[in-house]
Amino acid sequence: MPPVDDTRYGRPSRWPALLVGLPIAIFLLVTGGYLTLVSWGVIGNEESKGLSVLGPILAGFGVALGWVCVRPRR
Repeated sequence: MPPVDDTRYGRPSRWPALLVGLPIAIFLLVTGGYLTLVSWGVIGNEESKGLSVLGPILAGFGVALGWVCVRPRR
């Protein structure tokens, strides 16, 4: 793939990725962490097998999306 000529097309802004992606990533991370703690019985007194699968998956997606939004461009 040929290099992109930034002087001709301009450099795309990072603000849309930060303004849209970062709040979604934080929401997924917090929700996944909460569901994981609920499934372990730390919050409340019930343990759940379904939440023990769903919680870490959501938290992982939140971390991955946050990394994609925050990492520097090449």
